[in-house]
Amino acid sequence: MKKNKSKSGLLLILIICLLILLIGLTQFIAHGNSSTSDIPSEIAGGSLTITNLNVGKADCAVLQADDIVGMIDTGTYDAYTTIDNFLKDNSITEIDFLILTHYDQDHIGSAEKILSSVDVKNIYLADYVSQKEYYAGLMDSIKTRENVYFVNENISFNYNDLIIDIYPASSPEVLLSDSKNMDNNMSLVSMITFGTKKFLFTGDIEKDRIEQVINDDYSLTADWIKMPHHGGYTKNTSDLLSLVDPSFAIISTSNERPADDKLMDLLSSLGIETYDTTYGTIVTYCDKNSIKITQKSN
Repeated sequence: MKKNKSKSGLLLILIICLLILLIGLTQFIAHGNSSTSDIPSEIAGGSLTITNLNVGKADCAVLQADDIVGMIDTGTYDAYTTIDNFLKDNSITEIDFLILTHYDQDHIGSAEKILSSVDVKNIYLADYVSQKEYYAGLMDSIKTRENVYFVNENISFNYNDLIIDIYPASSPEVLLSDSKNMDNNMSLVSMITFGTKKFLFTGDIEKDRIEQVINDDYSLTADWIKMPHHGGYTKNTSDLLSLVDPSFAIISTSNERPADDKLMDLLSSLGIETYDTTYGTIVTYCDKNSIKITQKSN
């Protein structure tokens, strides 16, 4: 009787091992053939995805949380094909909120085309008049639209668990007097909160605006930061990073304008995990409690 029980137990163990191997093989095959094979399995469902598209020395980020879609900036005019392909590949025909941080062509270049091809429900714009080449056309394209907001004070809105806070310049009159850097410094700064994790978008803010941000009395601590001005460096960049205290940094740029070596050295010295769209589109996944980042090579 003892010998039969021993054989039965061994057989049961072998069957269990075979089942585990079969399940693992099935998952491996499915993972290898899945169009979302680079999505970490533990957060593949019900998460926030931020895609910083490789659009050259420009900015365009697409946010997706369940059926909510947001976009922050629209790259250059020539970036439209890249953006449109991404939207089509992801079956996106509606954008719930579009934030245009400021009016430089590398941030609003594809805005008119996107507005004419996709149903954009809400538009948030920096509240100033620009002399940049795409400004007049953009203003003309939105003049008959509803739900267009020129942001001149801090605002907050949410879509279920996705919270968006937008911060305009607190002292715009100081920044508007500097015609050379006005557009960059008037950038809207946006904080995206999803669960316990925070993501900070900084547009192209430079030294004077960074100084204002540091002196403002609201918290900008975040887990993840889109670095200002395509990886530019100013004397108070280290102060900004001390304020935000991120674990991850995203730089949206290209070989046309590489990130400043001083910035890269600073990020490295602070132990901040850094990604640069020069090397491909960057995809951030968040499940409310953790962040994982992958990069799709060019």
